[in-house]
Amino acid sequence: MAARAIGLDVGTHAVRAVELAFGKGRPVLQRVGQVALPPGAVIAGEVVDPPAVADALRRLWREVGFSSKAPIVGVANQRVVARLAEVPNMPEEELRSSLRFQVQDLIPIPMDDAILDFQIVEEVTGPEGQDQLRILLVAAHKDMVRSLLAALDGAGLSAARIDLIPFALVRALHDDLADLGEEPPQPGARGADAIIGIGAGVTNVVVHDRGLPRFVRSLSTGGNAITDAIATDQGIEPDEAEDLKRRTTDGGSSGDEAVARAERSIPAALRPILEEIRGSLDFHLSQSEAERLGRVLLTGGSSRLPGLADRLSGLLGVPVVHADALSLVELGETGLDDEVLDRSAEVLAVPIGLALSGEPIGRGERRITLLPPEIAAVRAERRQLTYVGAGVAALAALLLAVYLLRQGQVSDAEAAADAEEARTVELQQEIASLQDIAALEVEIADRRAGVTAALAGDVAWTRLLQEVATVLPNDVWLISFQGAAAADPVTGAAGTVSVSAMGFDQTSTARWLLRVSELRSISGLWVPSSTKSPATSGQELVTFSSSASLTKAAESDRLARYLDDDQ
Repeated sequence: MAARAIGLDVGTHAVRAVELAFGKGRPVLQRVGQVALPPGAVIAGEVVDPPAVADALRRLWREVGFSSKAPIVGVANQRVVARLAEVPNMPEEELRSSLRFQVQDLIPIPMDDAILDFQIVEEVTGPEGQDQLRILLVAAHKDMVRSLLAALDGAGLSAARIDLIPFALVRALHDDLADLGEEPPQPGARGADAIIGIGAGVTNVVVHDRGLPRFVRSLSTGGNAITDAIATDQGIEPDEAEDLKRRTTDGGSSGDEAVARAERSIPAALRPILEEIRGSLDFHLSQSEAERLGRVLLTGGSSRLPGLADRLSGLLGVPVVHADALSLVELGETGLDDEVLDRSAEVLAVPIGLALSGEPIGRGERRITLLPPEIAAVRAERRQLTYVGAGVAALAALLLAVYLLRQGQVSDAEAAADAEEARTVELQQEIASLQDIAALEVEIADRRAGVTAALAGDVAWTRLLQEVATVLPNDVWLISFQGAAAADPVTGAAGTVSVSAMGFDQTSTARWLLRVSELRSISGLWVPSSTKSPATSGQELVTFSSSASLTKAAESDRLARYLDDDQ
C-alpha cells in the first residue's frame, strides 16, 4: 500500500488540507478540502480562538474523509524564526544537547520560551580555520505552538510534525519549471529563486538555493490590508470588500462600478506590502554570501491582485511569475473538476508542500519539526509501550499454548494453588509500590509548595525588555533601565521600573509615553523630569527619566509552567 501524508494549512480565513499518496512516480493528489474560519479565529498566522479552529477542523475531516488524523501542520508568523547558523563541529547528539547555549544570541526568543530544532546542512571552515557545521536553525514561541496544538486536540487530531510554511513553499515550488517552459538551470547560471506567498494576514518571503532555504521572513501583512482599504474607501463591511477584492482578480470589473472602484483602491494599498517585500529581499542581498536573484515566484490567495506581479518585477528588476504547485503532482480522484483545482492552485501550494514532507525518507534521516519535545517524548514512550505490549501479548500466547498442552498433566488443585500464590505475590508487590507512591506524593507536594513560594511574583524581566524594545520609538534610546519586583505581589503591583533615556527633542519624550503606555505589563507611566542638554556634535538633545508600576501581566509564567509540567 502506498504511503500517504496529509498537509494542513491553518490560514486566516480558512483551514485547508490535501492528502498525497507516494509511489514510484509523482505524488498523487487524492483528497482536497477547505472550510472557512470565523473572523478573528486566526490573526497574523497565530491561532487566537482554538475552539473555533477546532470546530472548522472537525468539519473539514468529516466532509473530506481523510485517511489519517495525524496531519503535518505548518506555521508562519512573527514568532517563528528560521536562519542559517554556524556552530562548532561536534556529533549531532552533542549539538542537540548544547543547542540552546550555542544559539541563544542568534534567536530573538528567550530560550525558556523557545522550541528549537535544526538540520545539519554542511561542514564548513570557520574564519580562523576551525571546523564548523552550517545548520538550518528554526525556533518558535512555545505558547504559539501550544495554541495551535490545542485547536488540533479539540478536533481529535494529532500533529505528525509541525513544519515551517516557507519550507513548504520551497518544497512545493522549487522545481516548478515546466509551466515556464524552462530547462533546469546549471548551479549559479540563473541566480537564486525567491518565493513570495501572499496570504490574508501573513506574507512569506523565502530565498532558496536549489531547494535549500537561505533567507526566510514572515511579514505580518497581506491581502487583508487590501480588503481594509477597499472597505474604508467605499464605506462597506469587510465581507463585502473581500468579495470585491476577489472579483478584481477575476478581471470582472467591466460594467460594475464597485469592482472598478475597488481596483482603483488597490495600488495605494499594495505599496506598503511591496516595500516590505523589497526591503526584506534588499536586506538578504546585502549579505556577503547572498547570490543575486534570478526570478520571483508568486503564490498565495492574494497573489493575483491586479498589477501586483508587474509592480513587483519593476521594484526588484527580475522576472516575477505565478507558480503552480499542481504541476508537480498527479491529480487523483479528488471529487473536484480540473477547473476548480486550477482556481485553487494559489492556496494549495502550502498544504501540498507540507504533505510532500511526509514522503518516506531513508533510515537515519530526519526532518525539522517544531513539535514540543515533551510531546515527542510521550509519543516515543507510547510507541515503546506498544512494542512491549505486542511482545507481552506474543509471550502470553506462547505460554497459553504451553499451558493448554500440559493442562491434562496437572491437577485442578495444583493449578488453583499456583494461581493463588501468583496473586499473593502480585498483591504484595502492589502494596509495596503504593507505599512508595504515597511517600513520593508527599515529597512532591512539599516541593510544589516551596517552588510556589519562591516563584510568587516573579517578573519576566527579559520579556519586559523585549516588549519595551519592540515599541521603543526610533528617536529614543535608553541610558539605563532599573527594575525591582514587589515585596508583596499579592496585594499590590508586580514591581516598579525606572528608566533614563535620551531623544532628539520633547516630541521624543511624548512618543515614549504614547508607545510604552500601551504595554499591558506597565501602568502609571510618567516622566518626572526632562531636560535639554547639548550633544557633542552641538545638536540639542533631551534627557528624561521615566518610571512606572508593573502590572500582573509583567509576571513570568515560570510558576504556571512548573505546575503544568508537574501534572
